[in-house]
Amino acid sequence: MEWIAAIGTIVIVGIVLALIEWTGGKMQVSPETVRKWIHIAVGHWVFLALAWMEHWYVAVTPLLFFTLVNLITLKRGKGKMNQVDRRSYGTVYYPISLAVLVVFFFEQEPMALVAGSMVLAWGDGLAALVGKRFGKTFYTRGKIQRSFEGSIAMFLASFLVLTVTFLFYEEPTWLAVSYGFLLANIATLIEAVSYRDTDNLLIPLTIGALVAFAL
Repeated sequence: MEWIAAIGTIVIVGIVLALIEWTGGKMQVSPETVRKWIHIAVGHWVFLALAWMEHWYVAVTPLLFFTLVNLITLKRGKGKMNQVDRRSYGTVYYPISLAVLVVFFFEQEPMALVAGSMVLAWGDGLAALVGKRFGKTFYTRGKIQRSFEGSIAMFLASFLVLTVTFLFYEEPTWLAVSYGFLLANIATLIEAVSYRDTDNLLIPLTIGALVAFAL
């Protein structure tokens, strides 16, 4: 039944991706916006995995599948999420980072898996959306330009999802708030200094590891 569940999550994620792409086309939004809608939605796959599967080697299979699919579609330029101004490997790094989290934390430290996934989904996703829509004050690192408005969104979203995650797993309120605040700052700093799309790797892996080994 676990393997059937794994296939089921692939189908569900595929349907969600198709709906987002279709909605983006109907609303005539930019490919970058569609890409970030997908970025936020896909992170919630971890809840399906935790609810339906018991073993990490089963749960990691859909992520390996989507890594391959995303790499193929990226190379071929298929889908609105790949029709951005520059070639971006963020869609490939995303499932790879979740796969690493699953391998290390799925069975023993699910809170770390959820924390890393949600910060990547909501923090990094909203940082890009807010920065693109409301960004007025920018800073650069090499050729990479980011906005302070996007960084503020990154911090606030990360702080919220981390605090909620810790409270859901019945951590003390003072710890949930204080550690959520600390990790949100770390995630925001990583997003600010990361090169190109490596934040899709660095953010969830760093947050997941810090949660697993510190709580």
